Amino acid sequence: MKNKHKIRVGRYTAALLLMVTGILLIIDKVHGSEYMLLLLTWWPLLAVTWGLESILIYILAKGRRRVTGSSLRLDLKGLSLAILLSASVFIVSQQAHYLFLWNKVNLNLAASSVDYSEQEGGHFNKEVLDIPVTIDSENIVINNINGNIRLHREPIDNIQISTEVWVDQIEGPEIDAIFTQSVLEISEGPTLNIQTNGKAYGQSGKRQPRMNLNIALPENRRFNYDLRTMNGNIVLDNVEAIEDIKLESANGRLEIKNVLGNIQGKTFNGIVRIINLSGNADITSSQGNMEATNTSGTLRMSTQVGNITVIRADGDVDIRTKNGNMYVSQPLMNLKAESLNGSINVYAHQIGGNWNIYSAVGMMGLNLPLEGNYKLNGSIAFGDIHTSIPAFMIYNKKIWGTIGEGDYTIRIEGNSDLNVKSF
Repeated sequence: MKNKHKIRVGRYTAALLLMVTGILLIIDKVHGSEYMLLLLTWWPLLAVTWGLESILIYILAKGRRRVTGSSLRLDLKGLSLAILLSASVFIVSQQAHYLFLWNKVNLNLAASSVDYSEQEGGHFNKEVLDIPVTIDSENIVINNINGNIRLHREPIDNIQISTEVWVDQIEGPEIDAIFTQSVLEISEGPTLNIQTNGKAYGQSGKRQPRMNLNIALPENRRFNYDLRTMNGNIVLDNVEAIEDIKLESANGRLEIKNVLGNIQGKTFNGIVRIINLSGNADITSSQGNMEATNTSGTLRMSTQVGNITVIRADGDVDIRTKNGNMYVSQPLMNLKAESLNGSINVYAHQIGGNWNIYSAVGMMGLNLPLEGNYKLNGSIAFGDIHTSIPAFMIYNKKIWGTIGEGDYTIRIEGNSDLNVKSF
């Protein structure tokens, strides 16, 4: 009696899953993209593919089973192993993404347990605190539960802290008690720690008064900064750092004006505005528009939902948005711009670096110089390509050409119309 041959259903689906995972990982590593995250959205295709494989094998093997007595078996072991390997690769390669989500969850949980006073109702200005600065002072760390943080420089010798307290929804003597009991906790040393400690009130006992901090810094000193607020704006005006500046707001905007230092910042719900920055910047926002004007050093900005505008950037630019438009004017070095859903428009008098531009859904426009040393390679899947520059050729939804020696490369890819004009 012949042993029945078992035809295992699921092997091809498992192989396809591993291939797709590997290809997406390679593309992300080469181009710095985030296509691996598509697995979170399109994982149901795994079941569809498995079902299609089952139907095709059943049809193709129907006659064979009559002759050999073979039978179909689900390859649960092989498919499970493929899913486990793909999941392991995804978790290892996407640690930054999950760290971002974890921090967001932690902040949201903390924020949900607190009720915030608005900047309305009764308010009180506390006495200005004068904090001596020693030769060993290097770092300033500020944590504010509810309220703005504003830093600026003045012709003074010590750090001066002005605190404005706002209490809404109540009246009478209770307000005075909240004003008095809402204080700053300060520890001095090489690192100056400033922590707001507001007196909670209200029926829940969790409503936090708003404590806005206005901090004046000696103009002849520099520090490293680490600033956080749960509900408020962070504003830096004419601030110089020894090296690093860290900013974080769960709900509020980040404003950076006339600043020297390398900035790393994030806000989960707020706009970002940079004007005159000498240093690198790496800033993320979950929801909010982002603007940067007159920057030096490397500029990285990304937002989940929001438009991004960059004007006169002297260093490399790397900007990304999941849902928003992009406008870039006068980039001087390397440029990387990516929008999954939004238009991209770039204007440049000269090309001084390599460009990589991609828009999944949205019109794209390049305004380029007629003189220089660069070459253009572009393609679209749908729509039309138009150009007013004679050196460029268009054929079969592709555009290419060389200006001068072609030292730099502009690559642009998308799925909608592409317009290339002289600037």
